[in-house]
Amino acid sequence: METKQNLLWISYLRVFSTIAVIFLHTSSPLVSNYDTLKLSSWNIANFYDAISRFCVPVFVMISGTLLFDKNLEINAFFKKRITRIVLPFLFWSLCYAVYVVYIRTDFYKTKSFVSIIKKIVRSVYFGSAYHLWYIYMLFGLLLIVPILNFWIVRAKKREIQYFLLIWFLSLIIKNFGIENFVPNIEWSFFSEYIGYLVLGYFSSTTEFENVRRWKVISFLLSISGFLVTFIGTYLLTIYQGKLNTSLYDFFSFNVLISSIGLFLFFRSSSLFNRKQNWFFAQINKYSYGIYLVHVLCLWILESFGVNGLLFSPFFGIPLTVFLCVLISLFIVKTLNRIKFGNYISG
Repeated sequence: METKQNLLWISYLRVFSTIAVIFLHTSSPLVSNYDTLKLSSWNIANFYDAISRFCVPVFVMISGTLLFDKNLEINAFFKKRITRIVLPFLFWSLCYAVYVVYIRTDFYKTKSFVSIIKKIVRSVYFGSAYHLWYIYMLFGLLLIVPILNFWIVRAKKREIQYFLLIWFLSLIIKNFGIENFVPNIEWSFFSEYIGYLVLGYFSSTTEFENVRRWKVISFLLSISGFLVTFIGTYLLTIYQGKLNTSLYDFFSFNVLISSIGLFLFFRSSSLFNRKQNWFFAQINKYSYGIYLVHVLCLWILESFGVNGLLFSPFFGIPLTVFLCVLISLFIVKTLNRIKFGNYISG
């Protein structure tokens, strides 16, 4: 299978996903406060959270589109990723660890210098901020890419479909909790985010016979997946009388459907094959750095009373997201202008 050369739509999709992940992290604290918020306010947060759930699967699908290459050379592959991904990750992990120790908590006031250093090192090692789990997961995917690449760039369409079928079966077992009712087969070889990685490559290389029809189908998929996430979460929570976020899972069928739909809609629509304006181009260029720093910006905004509850969730969430994007972009661009800053900014 040959990859399409025109990947401008990927840039738009990356920008869209970058903004979506900030929406998710701005609205999710409000969703978690189901017991204390008014139902109307909680459901607005549920709306923003549900509509953003595609971001992680789509990020992985984008990686599947871009990472696989018939000319991939393993040494060059990892050398590029160390400077592009690992160094910024280590820098921002250290920043989060120091911020938590000295600003977000009073840990430094009661502990010795050695204890503080141990705390910081341990935080960087295991994850110093909640959103960095994605980078650890990405590292695991990067380790398998050179091996998987040898097969996938030579595979026929039917062979990739076979892999995705087994992955889909593993999702059925996961979603319906029927592990005890199926043979004791090891499904982990086909499970989790590796499926989204392969799905991204497959979805970006498969030719459309009827682009207009696929545009309609993909739009309906994305909307239906979102509605199931939003309405389903509301109904399950109301019915049980407590927060139920099972439909938020990145491997739930509703999130899978909305992610596939959105991915294919961006690919099939001519709207996303045009040159980006300056602001979108900047977010696209610095998307990794924005992802790394945005939680720190949300923490700082929170310390000034700026969060999803400002005015009301309907206005507060998008306003907080907008400010977070601007501040994150400013920080990353400023670091990039410093000598060697591009190695740590992301």
